[in-house]
Amino acid sequence: MNKKLVGSAVIGAAVLAIVAAQFVGGGEDAPAAAPPSPSSPSITEQSMEAYNFPDAAGGRGWAVLVPVPSGWTVTHENDRSSYRKGNLLLETDKVPIAQEDALSGLKAIAAKAHQDGSSVRPVQAGDIADAAEWDYTYLRDGRYPERVAVIGIGAGDSLVTIRYEAPPAEFDANRGVLDTAMKVSAPG
Repeated sequence: MNKKLVGSAVIGAAVLAIVAAQFVGGGEDAPAAAPPSPSSPSITEQSMEAYNFPDAAGGRGWAVLVPVPSGWTVTHENDRSSYRKGNLLLETDKVPIAQEDALSGLKAIAAKAHQDGSSVRPVQAGDIADAAEWDYTYLRDGRYPERVAVIGIGAGDSLVTIRYEAPPAEFDANRGVLDTAMKVSAPG
């Protein structure tokens, strides 16, 4: 009888340990559901990312001002500024180009990237007519599709870029962030 009692106690303790581990977090959890898609983020409090171009002839120069979202996680590295909220990315940058216009410059960048199914077309970006948009999809980490739109704005021997990236299911619903960022101005 003692052996049966001890055996039952051991089995009971094992079952209790397994159940407790599930509730305390020691066991494997079921895969978490994807978080709900954020409701169309927009640029509510407007901040500006400024790319300055001093006049080589000693004039007052000029700048390209890009509206960017407030309240997003921001990182800066040289001329590149990245704004991230969940799966959404809005990035601005200034890159040198050898071409004479934004369309040719963005086409050259797209050709180097070898993105199948991409397209580059002229667009209007706020005050600036010399602008182009490059659209493509790629696999992040080799397996997660990401849809991207890059706006290139002609700025002398540079291209100011605005990159918007999101999973395909969230891209169109949140495109307002890019549309607002495209309302650039070039005072000067």
